[in-house]
Amino acid sequence: MKSDNEKQIDIVIAWVDGDDPALKQKRAQYQKTTSAASDAVSSTRFASNDEIYYNIASILKYVPFCRYIYVVTDQQQPALISEFANKGICAKDKIRIVDHKEIFSGYEQFLPTFNTRSIETMLWNISGLSDYFIYMNDDFFFNQPAIQEDFLDNDNIIIYGHWRKSALLQAKLNYRKSLQKLSGKAVQPKHTVAQMLSAKALGMNQFFEVHHYPHVVDKNILKNYLLDNPQLLNEQIRYKFRDVAQINPITLMNHLKIQKNETSLKPPISVNYLKNENSVEGFLADLHKESIKYGCIQSLDLLDSGSCKKISDAMIHKFSAYLPPSLLQATN
Repeated sequence: MKSDNEKQIDIVIAWVDGDDPALKQKRAQYQKTTSAASDAVSSTRFASNDEIYYNIASILKYVPFCRYIYVVTDQQQPALISEFANKGICAKDKIRIVDHKEIFSGYEQFLPTFNTRSIETMLWNISGLSDYFIYMNDDFFFNQPAIQEDFLDNDNIIIYGHWRKSALLQAKLNYRKSLQKLSGKAVQPKHTVAQMLSAKALGMNQFFEVHHYPHVVDKNILKNYLLDNPQLLNEQIRYKFRDVAQINPITLMNHLKIQKNETSLKPPISVNYLKNENSVEGFLADLHKESIKYGCIQSLDLLDSGSCKKISDAMIHKFSAYLPPSLLQATN
């Protein structure tokens, strides 16, 4: 990172429109042939309610060091995505749609996939992607201005979280697996378990747990490890839906960097997190707090119509100058 140009890093967003009839049909076809856990196939996991536009608008408003925004999709694209460039909100080449076929190039036999962890595992395969990139789910957004030093300390990545011992969590997982043999009911693929397994794969008996916010990724260390361990890579991406056997590839990268002493570990930070009906008022208040840099809108489709409108109105007000005009017109 020697020049100002090299300091620009890309942002990658995984996105899906779960209401697309073609995708719903394809997903249903594979659900019939799998014993995936209920959390992995829940419809809210695939729902899209304009969060992607808030996400992109927040990057354009608050992340000046972002070079390109890559939106990773499955033969889809957000309906209003072209308006960002066509209406002069950003440069023509700023937002780039990347299909699963590109990131699974050389691994096409594992497509289609409806599995975030499989998709995250292959992000290093995006052509031209910066060596360091920021990964976000489509329901994340930047709540306040960001600087590169929030993510990188020279070549050390900054990770916000805390250490946890693996033994108790592993014991609980083993217990749930034993119950699965008796009941036949699949073990839920929990976020924390996948993080623990990512450290275990590297021989670590503790893991650095992270939460919901944008994560910086060293593309090359993740790519090289996965290519050097093809059996792990193939096992990781073979699942059509999230599975308890999968590791979290982002925290795998974190732990690889920790082992190389190339991290700056910091305590967890506050996130403006919309989880349910009870968190609506707190979420609206936190939109204006300078101390809270990141936000996450989860399961907006599960809120009642009144709460949903409150959230939409607030997000549109916050990012109006950076949103597709058609979105603004539709809500007036």
